[in-house]
Amino acid sequence: MSEIYSKYLPPFVKETREFQILAKVESEILQEEREAKQNLENDQWIATATERGLKRRGNLLNIVREETENLEDFRQRILFLWNHHKPYTYFHLLDWLEGLCEKENVTVQMQYSLYCLHIELRLIKKHLQEEIEKTVRKMIPANILLEVTLRYNLYGELKPYTHGFMKKKNFRYIDLRQEDVRYWNKI
Repeated sequence: MSEIYSKYLPPFVKETREFQILAKVESEILQEEREAKQNLENDQWIATATERGLKRRGNLLNIVREETENLEDFRQRILFLWNHHKPYTYFHLLDWLEGLCEKENVTVQMQYSLYCLHIELRLIKKHLQEEIEKTVRKMIPANILLEVTLRYNLYGELKPYTHGFMKKKNFRYIDLRQEDVRYWNKI
């Protein structure tokens, strides 16, 4: 007999066969209700939402999960669009981008004399490139030229290092950061 239902029964009723069968059925129903309640609580926040909750938020934002997109990338895209707001200053824009992409994955350069904003993302965040471009375009003044590009690992920076050296350091090509290459140059 299940604990969920049987704890409410008096001891002499627990031994009755009919109540044992009833307890089994009721326990399954109560367990389903408990899971539904937990999913409903999780769906209140984007960070813990189930697929159903993310789909609901996506409908509110008029976006659809792409066939090739996994659930975590869809969650990040929804979080990105849900939390975007128009920054009042350049520094708010930097904070927003660094919060979204992590500081080491994004570099921002503003050329004031040319009215040009250049955002460079590491390859690891390439799935956000299009969304960042759309959203930042809405945030910045219309007279500023916007460029959102990807930072590729340049062959010239890695040329001095052998495959064995890179393998020994346990780095994959896509994971290399500029700081790693600078550190190796000092050695």
